[in-house]
Amino acid sequence: MIDRTPYKKKFTKDNIPNWICPSCLNGVLHSSEKHFISEDTGGTKRGWNEEWFDPEMAMLTYTAMFTCTNSKCQESVASSGYGYLEQEYFYNQEGQHDYEYVAYYRPLFFHPTLQIFKIPNEAPESVKKAIENSFSTVLINKSASANQVRIAVECLLTHLKIKQFNVRIGRRRQRLNLHQRIELLPVKYKKIKDICLAIKWLGNAGSHCDEDMKIDDVFDGYDMLSFVLEELFDNKHVHVKKLAKKINTKKGV
Repeated sequence: MIDRTPYKKKFTKDNIPNWICPSCLNGVLHSSEKHFISEDTGGTKRGWNEEWFDPEMAMLTYTAMFTCTNSKCQESVASSGYGYLEQEYFYNQEGQHDYEYVAYYRPLFFHPTLQIFKIPNEAPESVKKAIENSFSTVLINKSASANQVRIAVECLLTHLKIKQFNVRIGRRRQRLNLHQRIELLPVKYKKIKDICLAIKWLGNAGSHCDEDMKIDDVFDGYDMLSFVLEELFDNKHVHVKKLAKKINTKKGV
């Protein structure tokens, strides 16, 4: 299962989620005070002058440069998003109940795009591109991200040489939809067939209102798609399967 927490939680300047570096996939991203800029939105700046304005109505915009903690990488990653103020309670030095307003932030954009799961090197470029497109919009447009996961399955089927059209003599060729193409997967791919169908349904849901699509829905798609790709392109799995076949054939070592 992919760890969803870093992509769902709010953060402060002093408590950055463990976003994995998109370049080395080993280090995590951190930011210094001088590389994190936060400003009130125009409406908030005007609001502070009004008697009716409450701090919890404030909206912020941030832009930041994060750096990979891996000394051999040190990738720079730009990010932007929005923020807001929340009231937090604490006990002051006199032991009395007190409160302060803390600025919390949520990211909408990263460049380079965060790699939410590792795409096997052997995966076709068309599949990689669709997945990376999905990663780039998951925080701002969940429906678009779900659709890109669906497109990744379309590209995968094309790579597996699953036909795209029905051709009948004397008639124009007819394009097969994704469901029909998945049903054409040969028996050797039966382990991924139902999973591809589930991804298709998620992609279909992504064609509707974005408010109906939750980030957990998209991550469900990521979990399933990463499993499919590992089954098809992970050399470790291929080695184990070949080894098992060899031992089964010999009925021993």
